[in-house]
Amino acid sequence: MRGKVGRVVAVLLLITVIIGGGAAAVFYQKDSLAHLYLQKISGKKTGVQEVTTSTTKKTVQINRKAVSQQLKKDQFVGNVAILKNGKLIYQQPYGKDPDKNEKTKTTKYQLGDLQNALTAAAIMKLAAKGRLSLDTPVSHYYELNGATSEMTVGDLMNMTSGLTLDVTPSTELSTDVIPWNLANAVGQGQGAYSFQTVNYALLSGIVAQAAGISYQKYLDKILLQPAGTKQTGFVKSAAAQSKLVPAYSADNASKITQDTLFQTMNERLGTGQLYTTAGDLARLTNYMSSSDFLSKKQRTSGLFEENGDYTGRLARAGGQLTGEARFSGYASALAFSSNGQTGVVLMSNYQVQGDLSKTAQALLEQIND
Repeated sequence: MRGKVGRVVAVLLLITVIIGGGAAAVFYQKDSLAHLYLQKISGKKTGVQEVTTSTTKKTVQINRKAVSQQLKKDQFVGNVAILKNGKLIYQQPYGKDPDKNEKTKTTKYQLGDLQNALTAAAIMKLAAKGRLSLDTPVSHYYELNGATSEMTVGDLMNMTSGLTLDVTPSTELSTDVIPWNLANAVGQGQGAYSFQTVNYALLSGIVAQAAGISYQKYLDKILLQPAGTKQTGFVKSAAAQSKLVPAYSADNASKITQDTLFQTMNERLGTGQLYTTAGDLARLTNYMSSSDFLSKKQRTSGLFEENGDYTGRLARAGGQLTGEARFSGYASALAFSSNGQTGVVLMSNYQVQGDLSKTAQALLEQIND
């Protein structure tokens, strides 16, 4: 009986807060007492919210005509997602690929080098927990030709390890991608920047060693689940890859073969290759950029790239977070406010012209007006 009375009192207190002008505290001040009461009673957690057009408020409205005009101007083909004030307000397919494949708002694409941003996030999460340091020598994890005690985890993240990988991988999806990278990588002395996929392939193995569970399971635990992703996973087989939208070569409109895709995956992250949707990538960017994931100091120290050298991580400059990637016919780009609360994600399987990164930034300017 006392329990029922307590719940009734809590509800009455909440109603009093709202009527007394505390509604803003309930819905916008997520650390307020009123908000905590609401969460406890409703059982709902906060996070990226999806807003339908019928319930979209003025604070999250966008000019859909202007968005469409920009995408048409840049001949965009793929999926777009727009996040504003932490709310996912727009998810749509746009344009036609050569075979006119039907797309929905949950059409899946391979992520390519932007997966490096998630790998870097996993490294920084482990660093925050004291499991590793960016100054930890790579030799602590691998016996690698050319890896001296001077080559560090930070060198791998910044693509300054000096490692190169010039061998052509197999066209069959490999389960031994880390041993393959270790066997074929050559060290030439760290220090100078050089984009080499072997750096992040090895980082994925370091994540697994430091976390004590597989790279895939750790990403799922610290990123995919907390961010609320719904259509994101790992290509582990031909059957899984066949469920993604096909990718096409931009120059002759030919479909990219699965052999070519698997060859690229083996060189980069093998069976850990991520697929996702535009909406899920918006959720991930929003979550990674927040204090719910890491403190501001921790995010600044390694999550973002700030020197202009492309690593696949999110770049932070001019008050924006940006990112882009190409992967055997797939192309992705995003542009977000520095706090990750407002942004645009574009994912394409047939980008014939233009710069997706510039298109995303142009759309971000539109929705910020």
